[in-house]
Amino acid sequence: MKLRCVVIDDERPARRKLERLIARHDDLELVGQAEDADAAVALIDAERPDLCLLDVRMPEGDGFEVLQRIAHRPHVVFTTAYDDYAVRAFEVNSVDYLLKPFGARRFDEAIERVRERIKSAGDPGARIAALLESMQAGAAPGDAEPAAAAPRRITGRRGTKIVLLDPAEVLWCEAEETLIFARTDRGRFLVERTLADLERELSPDFFRSHRRYLVNLGRIREILPGEAGTYRIVMRDEPASEVPLSRRQARRLRELFPW
Repeated sequence: MKLRCVVIDDERPARRKLERLIARHDDLELVGQAEDADAAVALIDAERPDLCLLDVRMPEGDGFEVLQRIAHRPHVVFTTAYDDYAVRAFEVNSVDYLLKPFGARRFDEAIERVRERIKSAGDPGARIAALLESMQAGAAPGDAEPAAAAPRRITGRRGTKIVLLDPAEVLWCEAEETLIFARTDRGRFLVERTLADLERELSPDFFRSHRRYLVNLGRIREILPGEAGTYRIVMRDEPASEVPLSRRQARRLRELFPW
């Protein structure tokens, strides 16, 4: 089954680029385009697409206003040159947030997340979220004995699923533009935290190997020399994934594992 898409962007070159990226996927069908908020609302409610590729800033309103006005609710991937709307984008349950200029690989990842969300539609994400909240809250007032502390977990999102990740299964956490992902053997999960927050919480089991990477020390297989004093960390996973180790952080890592 094809996913019916609409493109909402006030810039013609941006619309043309999205046309080309959509055409690369056999299961995507572009059914309409709009360049301002009023036209976007009319298009979405008329075509009832599965997916809306939505710019934030446009004439006669913005992308968030469009979402407030529409009756039909498609899956939404924001496409914008502004990085200061990412948190708000996920508050309205968007699937992804593409920061311009993005390439084919980043677009393909967003489309894969849309597919995953559609497949997982109907999963009890709200119930899991409520369970997580109760775990974090601890014992209710009046309990005879306080509840045991919940084991440390990383909350990740994949489609509509909310997954509680054991830090031991996380290979590394990485920053991609304004988003943070936890990489595991099962794939990667969106984490609505900063790397700095995760570093504080997961220390001393994780190490900041690079400004964009936080690595699980227990999942390191080997360290290989790179260029200009840098290194590559090889992880203990099936593809032997590599993570960068900066020259400055290599000095710090030597204090933990002399070599």
